[in-house]
Amino acid sequence: MKKIVLMSLLLSMTLFGETKAKVNPAETMQALEASMSMIQKGFLYNNKTMLSDAIASMKSKLENIDSFIIVNEKDKEFDAKKYAAKETKAILALVNYMEKLYNEDKKTDALEAYSNTLSRCVVCHKVIRKW
Repeated sequence: MKKIVLMSLLLSMTLFGETKAKVNPAETMQALEASMSMIQKGFLYNNKTMLSDAIASMKSKLENIDSFIIVNEKDKEFDAKKYAAKETKAILALVNYMEKLYNEDKKTDALEAYSNTLSRCVVCHKVIRKW
């Protein structure tokens, strides 16, 4: 079982270890989704290594968000790119907080931070995709 988990982590780290120069928004979002899934599994298996690796992967992928091209043609007063940048910072803060809580053995609070992170992701997608 541990071999399978470690192999999947190694494979995901290899696949998602792209350079910053080649940023594909769809691939970045898929990598973030995979990271969120691995974080959830880290909680379910109570596996600190899995959780830490997934959080590290998520943090590295959040750096790519600011290179996305977000065109806002419907509502010129709403700056979708600025909103996405603000949400990225908020999500990064939540992920850091989640990691801190987990490391302090406050797993219930860390899981709540995970839930808040996921909610923030969903809301951002809903807002940005309207544009």
